Amino acid sequence: MTHSRFEPFRHSFKYKLTYFWFDIKNFKNFFLFKKNKFSLFSFFENDHGPKKSKEYFDKILKNKLKEEINESIDDIKGLCLPRILGYVFNPISIFVCYNKRKPKVIIFEVSNTFNERHAYLCNVNRYNREFSMKKSFYVSPFFNVEGKYKINFSIDRHFVNLFIVYELKKKKVFEASFKGKAMNFSEINLLRVFLLRLFQNLKVTFGIYFQALKLFLKGASYIPKPNKNRDFFTVINKNE
Repeated sequence: MTHSRFEPFRHSFKYKLTYFWFDIKNFKNFFLFKKNKFSLFSFFENDHGPKKSKEYFDKILKNKLKEEINESIDDIKGLCLPRILGYVFNPISIFVCYNKRKPKVIIFEVSNTFNERHAYLCNVNRYNREFSMKKSFYVSPFFNVEGKYKINFSIDRHFVNLFIVYELKKKKVFEASFKGKAMNFSEINLLRVFLLRLFQNLKVTFGIYFQALKLFLKGASYIPKPNKNRDFFTVINKNE
């Protein structure tokens, strides 16, 4: 994972993370990775969606998808950091919604350190892998809620590529990227990842505050947080 800021000064850092890519509707429980149960690794549904919401994937998201597309969703896969020993903070989680094994909607869910989440719901067609959207959620205390994102995302059985560019007045001010190589889901690989990445989720949270302190000391201006978004979803049309 790499982060690079270009304005009003350069600031960059990178670190290694292991994301999990798995089926949410037809979740396969492992001894070391469980759904809605404590384990070395776990995925809790209430870690996603509107805060304090219940049954996000079964009700809230399902109803929202019915509003936005005319096709049913057979499957949902997620790319996110799992809980490790019960703790996680996901700056970004990605959910791909399928109909007959074809991606129809991609949801980029963003979290901030103020206990808020927001989702950009993007329609997919056979040609687009890059999505452009207006920023509508407060993430960094050093950027206003303005400008636009350009997100390029692809994933298959072997690799994942995520590239995000943030623009203000048509000028690139920030970019982030993640490139990963797949490994098989197995108990032995889960154990290896646990031993290798035991502290990664704590590192993510600590790193956010540490990098914010470095930006502040460099002279970045603090921007107060605006009121929370009323709507959890920002819908990105196919032709937007």
